[in-house]
Amino acid sequence: MMENLLTLIIFVPLMMALFLGLIRADITVLRIGTVASSIVTLGLVLFLLTQFDPEGGMQFVINLPWIERSGMSYFVGIDALSLVILLLIVLLMPPLYLYMFHEKRKGYWYNMMLLQTGVSGAVLSLDLVLFYLFWETMLLPIFIMVGKYGNGMHQFNAMKIVLMTILGSMSMLFSILYLGYVYYETMGVWSFALNDLSTLVFNAQTSIWLAAGFLLAFAIKIPLVGFHTWMAPAYGSAPTPAVVILSAIMAKLGIYGIWRFGYGLFEETLTYYAPIIIILALIGMLYYAIRAITEENLRRMFAYSSGSHLSLIALGVFLENTYAWSGSLYFIGTHALASAGIFFMIGMLYRRFRSVQISDLGGMASQAPLFAFFFTFFALSIAGLPGTGGFVAELLIIIGAFKFNFWIGVLSALSVLSALLYIFWMLQRTLFGVSHNSCTYKDLSFREIILLLPLVVMLLVTGIMPSLFTPWFTPLIDSTLKSVLLTVGVTL
Repeated sequence: MMENLLTLIIFVPLMMALFLGLIRADITVLRIGTVASSIVTLGLVLFLLTQFDPEGGMQFVINLPWIERSGMSYFVGIDALSLVILLLIVLLMPPLYLYMFHEKRKGYWYNMMLLQTGVSGAVLSLDLVLFYLFWETMLLPIFIMVGKYGNGMHQFNAMKIVLMTILGSMSMLFSILYLGYVYYETMGVWSFALNDLSTLVFNAQTSIWLAAGFLLAFAIKIPLVGFHTWMAPAYGSAPTPAVVILSAIMAKLGIYGIWRFGYGLFEETLTYYAPIIIILALIGMLYYAIRAITEENLRRMFAYSSGSHLSLIALGVFLENTYAWSGSLYFIGTHALASAGIFFMIGMLYRRFRSVQISDLGGMASQAPLFAFFFTFFALSIAGLPGTGGFVAELLIIIGAFKFNFWIGVLSALSVLSALLYIFWMLQRTLFGVSHNSCTYKDLSFREIILLLPLVVMLLVTGIMPSLFTPWFTPLIDSTLKSVLLTVGVTL
């Protein structure tokens, strides 16, 4: 059981999708099977959590030959970094299915199961070709969800996502294949295993170009400013389940990729790119915040808000100190919970009014107090409300930024304060403003409250008791940071 645990976590949703497709399940059976697969994977990850050793490094490792002659293997494992994202996946899928429960289009359900397999496989892969295959697997369901089930210019936006993602993916694939070729030329055998490729040594120029292949793919996925043109249109036209996955999970994989493969393969080279990424992140934090202030569409506004906070997370990753790294990893989790909550709420608004334009809303607090409470909570959690996990994460990153450079710390703090500006202005107009349409708000149903309540609890627990969570990833951060700083010639 233990040796197959990660395999089950990855493939249970895919196996369920194949089984339901083969028996041509009707929509009722499809719903039950999809929810069952999410509950099974949640149970498997919670069981894994009871066996996980925070100081044990990479665990539950499986390394089996796949295409042996070409050096490709089924090589998976988990450490604290991948555990954070894996937990997010399995914790968010049941509420997502509860939100979708009355959805009768079968494609929604099949795509969500395929997407869960793709994301889980990507964060657990330690073979670069295997990682690439799962990375590409994630793209297909999002393309279908936006292109077929979206609204507005959804087909154009779906193609834009695909073309930009493929641009990054092809650059990453070139770097992966070149790494494998160099390993073959050096060792006489092919391998794409991360631990093997990390032993290779390149001259500075070659390393810079190879790292650029990975960084382009991850910059588009985050997205950093300059690589972001797909983001707001996609969030604006995608159905709510796709938006939740894009914001809460898939964007975080860009950060994960920098941590796992950037620092795993190009520790010294990242110091070359660090000033560039730091500048892009600082520009992005403030640019996205300004765009959020001027945006009238709630989905697009929180898309830019998400971009601002993801830029803050990326900034922390490149500041290379304990505070910044701890804050970035913590923010990966807490921002995912808050962004999932707010996009669920926006989806509920769209179901009620077929509009998410701020000018079409107003008077929410008096007509639907429960809706207003949850909406306000998630919106303020995005901005780092004290008592929620986002506040702890942002504070750690800002402390790390000040430790790195005073002015970077000032700009980081300014981006957090600007979030309060656009959040409070939006809340004033939606909670207490006057709608331009005659809106009659229907308050939250029991099912919607059950969907949202776990997210509220998790945000409060991560904010009030962070000491419950930080010991799980502190050993990994300390050991990785020590290795990085020693590699680039800095002593602790």
